[in-house]
Amino acid sequence: MKKITFLLSLLLASAGVTASAQSFTAKAFKSLGEAVTDVNALQDGAYYAFKCNSKGKFIKVENPDGNKHFANDNALTEDDATDALAVFKLHKVDGKFQFETALSGLYIPALSNNQTAYASETAGTFTIGKTDLGNNTETHADLFAIAGNNNVGFDMQDGQFVGWDGGGSQAWYKIYPVTVAEDVTCYKISYSLKKGDEVVASGNDGWYKSGSTYNGKSFVKSSFYTIACSNQSMVVSETNKDFTYVASKTGTAPFTTGKWYRMQTRYNNADYRDNSYITAGTFNGAAFVRGNGSKNMSTYADVVNGLWRFEESGLGVKLYNLGTGKYLRNGGVSTVDNDGTVFYVNEPGQTSNVQFTLTIDNGAYFGNHSSIYEGNGRNAAMSTWNSTDAAKKDGGSNFTIYAVDADADFMASAKAALETTLTMNTADSKFVSNGVTTAYDAVKAKVASANTLDDLQSLFNEAVSATPATTITPDETAYYRLKIADTYITTEGINVGKDGILNTAWKANNNINRVVSRSDANSALVPQIWQFVKVGNGYALCNVNNHCRCAFFTNGNLDMPVDENYTTAKATIKPVLSTATNDNSLVSLTLTGANNVFGLRGVKEGDNVNRFIGTNIYSANDPANIWQIEKVTTVPVSITDAKYATVAFPFATKVTTDGVKAYYATGAADGMITLVEYPEGIIPANEGALLYNEAGATTANLDIVTTTNAVEGNKLMPATAKRTGFTANSTYVLAKNAANEAAFLKNGLTVVPANKAYIAAETIPADNNGSNVLNFNFGQVTGINAVVAADKAGVQYFDLQGRRVLYPAHGIFVTNTGKKVFVK
Repeated sequence: MKKITFLLSLLLASAGVTASAQSFTAKAFKSLGEAVTDVNALQDGAYYAFKCNSKGKFIKVENPDGNKHFANDNALTEDDATDALAVFKLHKVDGKFQFETALSGLYIPALSNNQTAYASETAGTFTIGKTDLGNNTETHADLFAIAGNNNVGFDMQDGQFVGWDGGGSQAWYKIYPVTVAEDVTCYKISYSLKKGDEVVASGNDGWYKSGSTYNGKSFVKSSFYTIACSNQSMVVSETNKDFTYVASKTGTAPFTTGKWYRMQTRYNNADYRDNSYITAGTFNGAAFVRGNGSKNMSTYADVVNGLWRFEESGLGVKLYNLGTGKYLRNGGVSTVDNDGTVFYVNEPGQTSNVQFTLTIDNGAYFGNHSSIYEGNGRNAAMSTWNSTDAAKKDGGSNFTIYAVDADADFMASAKAALETTLTMNTADSKFVSNGVTTAYDAVKAKVASANTLDDLQSLFNEAVSATPATTITPDETAYYRLKIADTYITTEGINVGKDGILNTAWKANNNINRVVSRSDANSALVPQIWQFVKVGNGYALCNVNNHCRCAFFTNGNLDMPVDENYTTAKATIKPVLSTATNDNSLVSLTLTGANNVFGLRGVKEGDNVNRFIGTNIYSANDPANIWQIEKVTTVPVSITDAKYATVAFPFATKVTTDGVKAYYATGAADGMITLVEYPEGIIPANEGALLYNEAGATTANLDIVTTTNAVEGNKLMPATAKRTGFTANSTYVLAKNAANEAAFLKNGLTVVPANKAYIAAETIPADNNGSNVLNFNFGQVTGINAVVAADKAGVQYFDLQGRRVLYPAHGIFVTNTGKKVFVK
């Protein structure tokens, strides 16, 4: 393999590296002459420079006081003291050549194949010719191949000079005569920066010729510091090559060390006034701007995750966050960690009610801007962007801070938030373990007498200590959603067969999606609902729609096995009271399975939330693993102005919305479906139903109930999970007919959506096959058939007051055969 890497070559040589004094004496470089075209013109004792033609760079000793590795330089100038190190004194030896470096007594050694070179006391002997070691001849008069007695030649790579026995384009060199000046001593400049007795920065700043003037070192600093060099002279000499700088505060910092502050951006923009406070830990530890006005802190996490303390670090500051106990760290999206980033406090770029801007060491401004925006900037992530004047003046990069220690309004809000947090953790709608309610109530009783933020922190810590470490026993008869980072785990993307069984769909196609994903609060509710089923000393996490149980794969995605009785994966649940939360609530729990923690394996990226659920090895208190488990007791169903909707749930429900009625279908005749109202509005589990609201559009609330009610002969089939595998036109679904009227229409697709009812065409009498019966449109119907007019001969219709109707139109009627029917 051609060419050893620069890093590897340095490692190979490191064992023999020794340091010398940080100075060297050499003939100073002045200028280059014309490239040599005749080897015979080379003079013994003259000075030359070697430039690789293909790389366009000169061979040069890189570290005269270190490992003396040969590197390369783009150009040689009289101003650069180190360019003397690219000048070689030529020695003729028996018709061949040796090359002495500017470091007296050190030479280019005999090169080793595919190895980088270092200046050596032992000189290599070389020939200079027009043919390289790959037997290539170069016709350009000023190009030469240089090879040693061991048939290893000059070769160059970026950052290093190596030996190579194969020739090629990098083996051709121009040889330039060099004019040199008298010997000059060069010194490596060192510097240190002190703040009081503390050395905050130190290092080397290049090589300078003795007698030259050092340009000085510049430092990144906060605006309230002034820096001065304490050396009396900037002229470089043997005794004046170490420069000391002293930083002094000559301005006033806009903060007081040790106080807690809230930080606000966009002060002058009314649209952002109460929605621009920086808070940490909102999502997977990230720092965000989110909608938290000064008096709108709903939980204790909102309080402490929005409080920052300025800690001086060198000539800048680090920002410590109270809630997470970590420092603000700059990144693509700013986060918090144990080390943090040093920010520099600068004058504001605006004039009204703004106190400062923050930059990092490359001058980029900290703020909410550019591609990090979400909508109008509310809830936008913090980051750093460019260092232009426009960035400095942008409202998202200018900060106003508010000390909260003595702010009565803030303390009142903080107290209320802590009480809310402790109350939420004992609410009936959440998991709680024995002793939590009593312990939290005892803490809440002390909140009113707290006078300082430290008092509140002590009370919160007391509640944390009172949180039992024992596992929680869930209600196996209850239904729950699992929330993390403002999203819920869901099986919305997992389809079952036409019989409602996942295994049927998998047997038909082994490549179907079986990964449990994430969706937001506006997505389908029922695929987000789970039950905990006792298995041994843990619980299986069972999805109600497809009746299957999750598998927790180590460092893998959450999977849905096709076996409904899968028992390998078990979860245990423990209470967590922490400010390291992924949402605005501290009602958080940790699930563990397969000896790993169940949580996020990545972050939300834009609108892509259907990824990254699985098991990992992170701490149970990591924000990526803290869950909120919500009990679900009601399912809302949207009824549009078409007045109808179909539903099918894996649990029994009861209609509790006034005016909304639920029906099941007992048969079809005369081109119509026969409807019977569910007694008491209770729909048994795994039964299809038609909801009707005479008044039009509404949201029907269906409470989850336990019931022994049952119906027989219901032709409204339930599709809990999305059913696949049908043939076209083998089902009827609720949609609109050609006259834009709602009806059950033949479904030209091969699927039925989740939690909807449908009618199997095979259950409809042949003389009715193809008829539209009722109406509603959920957007997945094709191949619509025309309405077949009902033959009403011999059937008499009566309205609900008992009056006969000769030509029944829209409404509910009773026939002389004793049936209650709905006509559209």
